Amino acid sequence: MRFAALVLTMLAMASGADAKDVITISKFTPFAEDSGATDAVKEECKFEERVPKYLQSEAKKIADIVLTDEPLDGVEGKVLYMEITHVFAQGGGGWSGGKNVEVEGELRENGEVIASFTVDRTAIFGMTPGTCSMLKRVAKKIGEDLAEWLEAPEMNSMLGDAAAD
Repeated sequence: MRFAALVLTMLAMASGADAKDVITISKFTPFAEDSGATDAVKEECKFEERVPKYLQSEAKKIADIVLTDEPLDGVEGKVLYMEITHVFAQGGGGWSGGKNVEVEGELRENGEVIASFTVDRTAIFGMTPGTCSMLKRVAKKIGEDLAEWLEAPEMNSMLGDAAAD
């Protein structure tokens, strides 16, 4: 995967002034130990896989997002570290109330933190039948929020529902 990041970096530099950033992220966003995520959410909903994929999809015009299953420490260039810090997602879909997730992260360049964020999103009862499908909507919104943030990342950014607090 590091070779792929190197190739993308070289292509971006060769394409001139309008070149997109190459940002490496993990294929899986880990849950913090104290996130509150239930075993069912962790095993069934694939939330930790969805956030990076949605971010990659949503950020296409802004950056080349490289997904890796290798450790991020030691990766040169821009690296986005993320962690799922809070999950409130009772079983029962919309009947058991809203589902809420918070993700925190840092954008580093060659090991130095250059920007950071907290993004919080809630899905409220709607046409979505189950807990995992509600969390899928949350992951998509978080991917959209992060893609927008990558246009002009700043330190201590509050995104999504966290921006309203």
